[in-house]
Amino acid sequence: MSGAQRVLAAAAVALTLTVAAVAQPAVQPAAPANPWANKFFLSDIAANREQAAPAVITHNFGDVPHGTLCVHKFTITNIYDAPMQITEVRKSCSCLDYVPMTKVLQPNDTAELTVTMNSAKFVGHNAQTFYVTFGPKFVSTAVVRVSATSRTDVSVSPGAVGFGTVSQGARPHQTVRVKYSGSNRDWRITEVVPGNYPFDVKFTEVSRGGPLRGGAEYQIDVTLHAGVAPGAISEQITLKTNDSANPLIQIGVTGTVAAPLELSPGKVRLEAKLGESATQRVLVRAAKPFKVVGVDGAEGEVTAELPANGAALPLQVVTIKFNPKQAGTVAKQLRIRTDLPGDVSAVLPVEVEGTK
Repeated sequence: MSGAQRVLAAAAVALTLTVAAVAQPAVQPAAPANPWANKFFLSDIAANREQAAPAVITHNFGDVPHGTLCVHKFTITNIYDAPMQITEVRKSCSCLDYVPMTKVLQPNDTAELTVTMNSAKFVGHNAQTFYVTFGPKFVSTAVVRVSATSRTDVSVSPGAVGFGTVSQGARPHQTVRVKYSGSNRDWRITEVVPGNYPFDVKFTEVSRGGPLRGGAEYQIDVTLHAGVAPGAISEQITLKTNDSANPLIQIGVTGTVAAPLELSPGKVRLEAKLGESATQRVLVRAAKPFKVVGVDGAEGEVTAELPANGAALPLQVVTIKFNPKQAGTVAKQLRIRTDLPGDVSAVLPVEVEGTK
């Protein structure tokens, strides 16, 4: 082979290699995996733990009257062997909010994360995102997308009933106005959907547009029952209308009923060696100033020290003392009495153990 032939052959080989390299498909980077924290939000995750994590968790509130404070509770389940908790929540819009969840989820434990979307801050359809980070040892951020369509023909003011913190036995009352400004001259609220509510609900038509134009306004009265047990209230009232396209209106109701007397901690456990002692301070709270007048059952090895100044305050401190005389465990029920009307008192379980 001549020198010229060798040059031509080499060029041909080089050209072949170049074409082959160009013809090879480009290596695509692997798509990022969906956040494993999204699995916490799946309703059937406890029974089907091996299912893949979705790219996003979604909830649609649907069509809602303008001004409605939309509320939804997500149930979160920890399917892993390590404790998990929410370490951060970010929001894509000021119309979003949430109730902080401080509970640490142990393996197989569940909790509720309550999120809200305020339709008073937008008109028409809106979709926004929560970024919920779990940790602290293993970190993943769930993507939770909520959406709603804020109607302009119906409005609610205020967007929800919020009783705040009320004393047990109180009957607070709040009013919500529902206004229809569409063209249907016969638009009406027809009934309150029955429910096991801890409050009474009543609606009254207060104005109507007349025969030539549409429009109507209703007053919704919500009154808390007197016998509601202490704890959080989170309910939704459902109103029926004669609008076949949008037959239901929902109004959230929240609040906290406080016991007449609250103890923190609610139970005391003390341990001490013979000849030594142990103490525990107990905070006693009420909605208004009061005095602690005595502690029944505090005698012998377990005694109670009342507040030193004796002044009426909404927060008092009672100190429980344990001086063991013999080894063993003893359980007591102490009753903390106050001067509040009705002889209001609270029971404090106490468990003590003397050791050698």
